[in-house]
Amino acid sequence: MTVSNDASRSEAGNYIWNSIGGILNAGQSVLVLMVISRALGLEAAGIYSIAFATANLFLYFGNYGVRNFQVSDLQEEYSAFTYIKHRLFTTLLMLVFSLVYCVIEYFAAGYPLSKTAVVFSMCVLKSEDTLEEVFEGRLHQRGRLDLAGKLMTLRLIVSIGGMLAALYLTRDLLVSTVIACALAYACAGACLLYLKNELALLPAGKTGAGTVAGLMKECFPVCAANFLSFYLINAPKYAIDAVMDETSQAMYGFIAMPVFVIQLLNMFLYQPILGKLTIYWNTKNARLYLTGAGQVLAGLFITAAACLSGAWLLGIPVLSALYATDLSSLKKELLLLLVGGTFLALCGFLNALLTIARKQNLIPPVYFAGAICSVLLTRALTGMYGIRGAVISFVITEAAVSLVLLLLTQAELRKHFE
Repeated sequence: MTVSNDASRSEAGNYIWNSIGGILNAGQSVLVLMVISRALGLEAAGIYSIAFATANLFLYFGNYGVRNFQVSDLQEEYSAFTYIKHRLFTTLLMLVFSLVYCVIEYFAAGYPLSKTAVVFSMCVLKSEDTLEEVFEGRLHQRGRLDLAGKLMTLRLIVSIGGMLAALYLTRDLLVSTVIACALAYACAGACLLYLKNELALLPAGKTGAGTVAGLMKECFPVCAANFLSFYLINAPKYAIDAVMDETSQAMYGFIAMPVFVIQLLNMFLYQPILGKLTIYWNTKNARLYLTGAGQVLAGLFITAAACLSGAWLLGIPVLSALYATDLSSLKKELLLLLVGGTFLALCGFLNALLTIARKQNLIPPVYFAGAICSVLLTRALTGMYGIRGAVISFVITEAAVSLVLLLLTQAELRKHFE
């Protein structure tokens, strides 16, 4: 990685490296599942799928919804040290909660010890993501999103590459996950030491008066919304875990991968302009704000249309080849999932806009209502119709949540720019 203090660096670098990191982040589970399905079989793939979903659910608590807030904190109300201390605290809580969850699943749900260990080790692996992300947010806040993207890219290459190699050599999912944990922490630590000057963590500039407790309070609505949002994404997996078998879990996981691709690519599409949108909002520049937001929405729908077209033509053959599994009976489910994924990505962007407006307290009630809807629908429909029932519930819930968030965002825009 090359560190530069050139203030006129190209914005293209921000987009390029952020996109590379985003693509790797979106594709990591695809690559790992490909290897697992071939090296260890569908049952192991199903275990990895639910472990990955659970770890990402707790990751949203570890991240605590701070990234968008941190990036838009241009006046540094909270110092870099406050963000880091806050992240250390939430990551510790993440690990404690995930351990409690695993113990409950072991004793109450009858998880085998091997499956429980894989789930917890995956949570430990994702804890590195939460710690690294606060430093990426610092680089983003200082206009160096390109370095944040390089950091993420290098760490993912090392950890994913190590896990894939370990899977082939050991044929053991738990051992491979532990190796990936060690590599991820080691690589991120080395990179952060290299980037210490760019991080500017020493209190030579603004130190901020905000406290960890204040940050906890400020970002709790977004944390709650993100946690509930990710629960909604994975509600089908939990329903399948409860009423179906590991093979069904694996097959659902295979066709659900493109959904996360849409979500993550959209996130990396709008992250580079959050700083600008914040400035436009604070200066009440409606034209530039709406132009920037409109470009993101256009990019989202173009991406979604491309994914749907590709899935219609090639989705099932490609996924079947990737995972060495016949998925021909799940074409309609794949297309429905992509529609739901589009609503999901739209929700993520609307959450960011409401956070910029400092109206994040409006978000959690929407997701709480969505979670109730999902609880009522998902397990029942999965029990009746299998994977298709789980997919239908996902689409209905995400469509309803995105509609309500869109109405709230429009109302805030009208009030602010009048």
